[in-house]
Amino acid sequence: MDGSEIKLENNKKALVGRVSLKKASANGLARAGIAYDVSNPDGSPADLSQDGDGICIAYKSDFDVEIRLDTADYASSSVDKDVPFVSLNMKDSGNESRCASWEDFKMKKTTKTDGSDVVKKVRSVQLVFVGESGASGEFTIQRLTRYARWEMWWSKKDGDHVNTGFDEGDEGTSGKWSLFGDSTKAYIEFSYGEFEPTDGGYEGNVFFDESSSNPDVGLQFLVAGKSTKNGKEVIHSADVSKTWKGMCIEYESMMDIEMQLVPENANENNILKLTFAKNDDENNMTLSADDDSKRVSHMETRCYQFADMSNSDDVLKKLTTVRLKFVKENNSGTEFTIKRISYLVPENLAVKDVGEYKDVKATESSDYKSGKSFLWDGATDGDQVDLGISGATAGGVWTNTFELEDVFNYNFPDDVKYDADGNAIPSLVSKYHEFTMYVKTDEGTIDLDSIASVGFNTVSSNMEPADISAWGGFCIHYSTYNYIRIVIVTDYDANKYWYADVDYSDDKVWGKVSWDAFKNIDEESNEKIEDVLGKVTRVQLQFLTDGENIIDKFGSYDQCGK
Repeated sequence: MDGSEIKLENNKKALVGRVSLKKASANGLARAGIAYDVSNPDGSPADLSQDGDGICIAYKSDFDVEIRLDTADYASSSVDKDVPFVSLNMKDSGNESRCASWEDFKMKKTTKTDGSDVVKKVRSVQLVFVGESGASGEFTIQRLTRYARWEMWWSKKDGDHVNTGFDEGDEGTSGKWSLFGDSTKAYIEFSYGEFEPTDGGYEGNVFFDESSSNPDVGLQFLVAGKSTKNGKEVIHSADVSKTWKGMCIEYESMMDIEMQLVPENANENNILKLTFAKNDDENNMTLSADDDSKRVSHMETRCYQFADMSNSDDVLKKLTTVRLKFVKENNSGTEFTIKRISYLVPENLAVKDVGEYKDVKATESSDYKSGKSFLWDGATDGDQVDLGISGATAGGVWTNTFELEDVFNYNFPDDVKYDADGNAIPSLVSKYHEFTMYVKTDEGTIDLDSIASVGFNTVSSNMEPADISAWGGFCIHYSTYNYIRIVIVTDYDANKYWYADVDYSDDKVWGKVSWDAFKNIDEESNEKIEDVLGKVTRVQLQFLTDGENIIDKFGSYDQCGK
């Protein structure tokens, strides 16, 4: 790309080069860049949303770096073209990754378009180095990877508990936030009460005793919990090595935050320590462009990948505690905000969010009420779903809609047999441990009896209603040629239902679907989602277009990645 000069060096482990900036653009800064062609082999644009929630980059640079998404038919030679981008600061260490979600990519001249609008039609990803005209410096790009994460904790919805995915101890002890440290040497004062959930995050100040050099002070949670019996406390460990491939924090802080991963029988030498560098300064009084009564936000997401840590596997196989220590040395103030904690996931656990999380309370509620969680796994559960609905002993049995030859057909594997009731699901999951089928269908119908689907009743075949609001939504592990529709039915005979769709994915991926994503099939109805969730009789997975569909796990909103 134009905009000065880049010389690349021969290096097998990283992309290394030197930048010389010459010509300044309209804003007085000079730019030079590299473009990666990400088009499909046939030249069509790539859908990067299939590869995760965004992009992570591990780099060192003497310049600020812009990551840009270009949809043009050819990689633009102009470094000043207005395309969705994120800006990253200069950095002198390559171990820590900076990550950005597609929504973080913004255009300079409009707020109507962001990365989520263009990510399905990208032709090139560009790395642009930004600095003063006449400056020169070096860069190292160690890794450019997808940002695929599992959200363990978000202040807006999770309050004082982190969803670690492990629970071996007494109820409520896994993932519960607590403070650690000697309060005579340092202590934390929260802005909105201790561990109270807020949309903005846990905000507060750390007060250090002047005489203490490097006191222990911070927040922590137990990964698998603890048990107390006969006055003796046992802290449990968990093997997270297969699912946790790295750690991310969304934060702003005037102090370095040292994340400590503490294994069983820990000592100073075997604790894995990840430093999330301070990114705010109390002397920086720049005001927000959106609200000139507030300082500009420095909130960002940074990540570490465990593949870069030589001793990480030993720690991760017996992990007991995660700590966030606020480091006194080299601080530029005492304020912090912790908004979100995630772990990076392997490719088969990538999560696609559908809708923003919404805590919904049913306006009317059935006597049959669900618990918070359920998960059906085709490898172990057959055609039965343990829904956790009290008193509903006959619900949770998978069945398929009866095939209508002139409307839709299931093409199951040849050795799958229908039972006397026309249900192929018991045979299908016993042989293949998943729903796998090619569906041929006439498109356009909204009649429940005329749509290819698999589903289960919440209570029984008598179609009694159940309150499923506690589930929070659904998680589905799937691949599909087009899309799969998740349906919650309130009156089957009257064709009353709500739906949400998970999009095409060639590889298996988790779809995380919140109540916020569901729409009423009756567009003229004034009914709201909170009016529906307390009276659901059936849940369906519908296949409305021709193509292959595979589903091997289905559960409540908190079960993605399990």
